[in-house]
Amino acid sequence: MHPRYKHAALIYDKALPVFSFGAAPRIHKMVARAVSVRPGATIVDVGCGTGLMLPRLRDRVGPDGKVIGLDMTEPMLDRARQRVTRAGWKNVELHRADMADFEPGAPADAAVFVLSLSAADPARVFHRTLDYLRPGGSVVIADGIPAHGRWYHPAVNLYAGFRAPFVGSDLGRAAEIARLARAHLVDVRTEVIWAGLYTVISGRVPPKGDERDDS
Repeated sequence: MHPRYKHAALIYDKALPVFSFGAAPRIHKMVARAVSVRPGATIVDVGCGTGLMLPRLRDRVGPDGKVIGLDMTEPMLDRARQRVTRAGWKNVELHRADMADFEPGAPADAAVFVLSLSAADPARVFHRTLDYLRPGGSVVIADGIPAHGRWYHPAVNLYAGFRAPFVGSDLGRAAEIARLARAHLVDVRTEVIWAGLYTVISGRVPPKGDERDDS
């Protein structure tokens, strides 16, 4: 994970609404709605940061389900642990782990990437995530992903660079993940926020024997 997040951890929760132009709560709500799971399921929050998505994901799986949060930045995880401890959640696990090497122990039902696509190797992380999801598992990606019809404007690009230390990913990497999602998932849906400043992409892992082999 980019070292900037070590320094951002202390102010991340307060800075996110500002640097997302107030879009963060809407993004979190859209991701929670888009993830397709039943009560009792297991969701992996890939790049969970300070744990802002954990309450909504826990609501989706219920008390009999499980939420696993992954992050490579200890200061971010410290904040997430405090959140879990304060809430008394017993079905939330947090792991400091390389997102491309994580092994959950049993197949998970869903994975979400929320403003976390600045991993060093997006393709490796994405494919590893598909490896530990069940066939038909739900994948939701939310980030500053170039979307169909996005209006490119110098002001938008300037803002994208300005927000990079706090929210959203490098546009090139985000675009790569979007391409991978469309190539390797089925039933893909795209929702655009604010003319493409942010995009939510959701889809499912293909059934066994029906994997798509687009690169």
